[in-house]
Amino acid sequence: MEQYRFDPYTGPPLPQARPASSRTWLSGVPQTPPTPPPQPPARQEQPGVIFRQVASLDEAKAVPTDFSGALTIMPDWTHGYIYAKALGDNGTPVFRAYRDVDAPPAQTVPQPTAEPAPAVAYAPLEELERLQREVAALREELAAGKTPAKETAEKPAGRGSKT
Repeated sequence: MEQYRFDPYTGPPLPQARPASSRTWLSGVPQTPPTPPPQPPARQEQPGVIFRQVASLDEAKAVPTDFSGALTIMPDWTHGYIYAKALGDNGTPVFRAYRDVDAPPAQTVPQPTAEPAPAVAYAPLEELERLQREVAALREELAAGKTPAKETAEKPAGRGSKT
């Protein structure tokens, strides 16, 4: 008679577990499985280094800090700097800028110097006073010859007009 394991499953009977080796099944003597070789303890990976080329100090500051703890090295070949960014011990970003002090200064394009502007020659004071008198005479002439005219033309009726 076949024995069944206690199982709340009410369907057909479940098959019995078979041993992994057919020899165990035939001989009836269980064999112990071979023990796997001992594995070395898991090593924690050290954070790596990330390289990223930048074009300026502002761009280097804008690069996000890697939260894995990896050091980010950002060379700026144009300005001769190397920037480094990483997480500090307290979790805040640490930003450093390095420059080779023995390196020659960055070559700058010489700006052409503009010649100084020539000294300004002002009109003589007599000429200015003569022009002021002439303008005043023209104003008097216009004021005497032209009297203000009354508006006699009717305004066109439009929006907001009560007529």
